[in-house]
Amino acid sequence: MNHAYIIGAARTPIVRAGKEFTRITADRLLGTVVDALLQRTGIAPQAVDHVYAGNAAGPGGNIARVAALASALPQTVPATSVDAQCASGLESIAAAARMIRCGEADLVIAGGVESASTAPWRVEKQTDPMMQPRLYSRARFTPVPDPDPDMGVAAENIAQRYGISRQRQDKFALDSHRKALQAMESGAFSAELVGIPTSGGLVEADTCPRPGLTPRKLAALKPAFVPGGSVTAGNACPINDGAAAVVLTSERMLEQLEPDFALRYLGAASGASDPEILGMAATPAYRNLVRLLGEDPTRSDALIEFNEAFAVQALACLDELGIGEHRVNRQGGALALGHPYGASGAVLVTRLFWQAQQAPTPGQRAVALMAAAGGTGSAVAFESMPSKQD
Repeated sequence: MNHAYIIGAARTPIVRAGKEFTRITADRLLGTVVDALLQRTGIAPQAVDHVYAGNAAGPGGNIARVAALASALPQTVPATSVDAQCASGLESIAAAARMIRCGEADLVIAGGVESASTAPWRVEKQTDPMMQPRLYSRARFTPVPDPDPDMGVAAENIAQRYGISRQRQDKFALDSHRKALQAMESGAFSAELVGIPTSGGLVEADTCPRPGLTPRKLAALKPAFVPGGSVTAGNACPINDGAAAVVLTSERMLEQLEPDFALRYLGAASGASDPEILGMAATPAYRNLVRLLGEDPTRSDALIEFNEAFAVQALACLDELGIGEHRVNRQGGALALGHPYGASGAVLVTRLFWQAQQAPTPGQRAVALMAAAGGTGSAVAFESMPSKQD
């Protein structure tokens, strides 16, 4: 079997919807990242075999192809879009790795993008011409009349079922901000970021982490989704714009390019849960990954990135898997940095790539975990290694 390797990773800053990137379309965000990856890795645009991109809330129309056309890639490079909601970016990377493993490609760019700022309004077409069109906020994730809770309500369901307190959620959120701010101050994100030109200037840093956040401020916030609940705007992720992508190569291409560092793809798995507690789907996904690999990749020195859509969801999944919360998201997570839906899985892998490169340890495992709307989850594992080591 062929091996697949990640040799480059980059992302835009993550900003709040309606702010810095409010007039920048998803294809421009991702196209800018693709161009940066080509420049930073020294890869000729015509060497790229395929592009995969995840997107959750965009206008459709094969955003991967539109972004490829917006980049320096030639028009002859095909592209495929993936909609696995929040896990779209992660599933795009897994699809690209499988393509290389099957011998169908040598070099693939994969990632994801979300522009909540420019996402279209959704209008339900009426079958009766006398009826007025009806706006709706999101797609359904279960068939009628099955329960289809909003994300925040599903998070409250998890809090109730797994007994996760408001205090614990707030502490987890505060820790996420603290770690993200420390990483920003130390310059840990500088190598992975791609500046985005805007009418207000070049945006070069994440804008969501809050330096002045305190336990008292978090405790003062009211429940956001259910009266008397525990999920608030402080322990839930914001709504964001952003893009991220990675470059995957075959072993043959790796030997030609001779990069300084690579992550080897070990495998990916998905899982599913009751949509009423959709955020728990990362748990079966990870257990399926362990069965696939024949090992638990979260051994003591592993790098672990878990998408923090809600503090309660992350805590409940980590409890179920027996992973200490202090071991995940060493540089902060989505609660602080943001969650640009279709891009978030690729953001996780980008962070893993650069964290592993900052302190390279041959054989170190790197794992990305996340849940998605409708009750699905995805998990992907990599191995840190020198590029010439098999």
